[in-house]
Amino acid sequence: MKISPYAIEKIAPFIVSNLTGREIVNLFNNYGIRDIYDELGLPDIGKRNGQRPSKTEYVKKRLSELNDSNNLRELLNKVVNDNPEIVDNLTEILDPESFGIENLNGNLKVQGGIVHNAQPVFNEAHFQDIQNRILKALDAAEVSIIVVMAWFTNNVLFEKLVEKHQQGLDVKLAIYYDGINKKHGVDITQLPHVKIKKGQRGGLMHNKFCVVDNQIVITGSYNWSDNAEFRNDENITVENDPKQATKYSIEYRRLTK
Repeated sequence: MKISPYAIEKIAPFIVSNLTGREIVNLFNNYGIRDIYDELGLPDIGKRNGQRPSKTEYVKKRLSELNDSNNLRELLNKVVNDNPEIVDNLTEILDPESFGIENLNGNLKVQGGIVHNAQPVFNEAHFQDIQNRILKALDAAEVSIIVVMAWFTNNVLFEKLVEKHQQGLDVKLAIYYDGINKKHGVDITQLPHVKIKKGQRGGLMHNKFCVVDNQIVITGSYNWSDNAEFRNDENITVENDPKQATKYSIEYRRLTK
């Protein structure tokens, strides 16, 4: 995980605020640093005046040393799980860096960014056999599935979500709660869900997207409905792109606040 010096500058105060100097040293020592908090306080970081650093100076220095490593991601995971009240603040800082924070089975994790040794980003557009394309992506899910859907009446796709939820995956559903979904929609009570009664600008919540494992996005004109599958001309794009997936995950959180 690699973030900018600006992000390090902004993140440091949130680490400092709730910890003593000794606790800060212990935190960093758990993620690759080897420092000792002694009778003079925080370890020397090479300041020109020879003085020991402040807590903020120490944190910024060590964050910079962990930058571009998985230890930085793991340290931030620890910080947000210990202090969930700062999630929105850190999300605001990390979003421009193409990172987000997701709740996966009750555990907050930093998601997105550059994934070393990842497969190349690629997109696939589909105009036929769309239901089966979606089922294939859902079958491959290992950690989490987010669905934001205007109209959801397709029980085949819904039963797949229920199946994955029963397997222990973190499945979340946000649905536009209008007359169609009330009368003909799937039984959303079987899954963790949010009912959205109108769009945030007063119109419809007209989104149609799914995020799988915060790595893949499925989006397009296709509602998860019987009409979309059997009557209409529709399309989806399957985007294998972690950065895009993070953006859609953040949008889900915005819509469901």
